[in-house]
Amino acid sequence: MARRERGMVTAELMTIAPLGVAFAFLLLWVVSLGLTQVRLADASREAARMVARGDSTEAATAMARRHAPGRATVRVRTGRGTVTVTVGTRSRLPIPFFSGIGSRALESTSVAAAEEP
Repeated sequence: MARRERGMVTAELMTIAPLGVAFAFLLLWVVSLGLTQVRLADASREAARMVARGDSTEAATAMARRHAPGRATVRVRTGRGTVTVTVGTRSRLPIPFFSGIGSRALESTSVAAAEEP
């Protein structure tokens, strides 16, 4: 009886292994999305603060692009005593071959009250 069961662990592992790999990629994708969103939020918040304090829009845009992930777009709007900065990008998996899989558009918008000079 023991002779017939030889190799069963290998066969079971081979059926479960693809699910483990798929779960690892899913986990990597979710973590990548979260980190990208945090970087966008930080960049938009700091840029809104800079413009609200009186710094130039160009300096705030440059700072937001430095802190945001690559190819980020930055929009700055001022009006009615507020500054609104929106920073957006497309997320990418940090694995070169799979970078286009699961790509999503992400953005963060921050609003700050303009300070009196």
